[in-house]
Amino acid sequence: MLADPGGAGDAIASMGSSIDAIFTAANSGGFGISENGGQELLNAIDDLKTAVETALRDSSELQKQPALGSTPAANTYKPFLATIASDPVQGAIPALRKLQTDLVNAHAAINKAMQNYQETEQANTGIWT
Repeated sequence: MLADPGGAGDAIASMGSSIDAIFTAANSGGFGISENGGQELLNAIDDLKTAVETALRDSSELQKQPALGSTPAANTYKPFLATIASDPVQGAIPALRKLQTDLVNAHAAINKAMQNYQETEQANTGIWT
């Protein structure tokens, strides 16, 4: 059975939608997270963002035709394989660029959520003092 050709792209699009929802919730004050929890998420986001940036920096290699020889089959597959990474609809490179943007948004959302949590804690502390 063949894998869903849009699988990775669909997963990244879905992740983008989830990040948008977190961003909206954080900006409306509906999502907060403690500094410790938020920092753990920020560290994970930063690690993934670094990996994505490294992959994008090295992506020129993915766009080259592989050395498969000169058989008729190789000549058919070489150009196809070179477009897998760069295809504007299903390619790995556009998907990684989208993920990079989503990670920047996730970072901002977590920072806002940490601020929300701190503000809520301060407001609640004022109730008891």
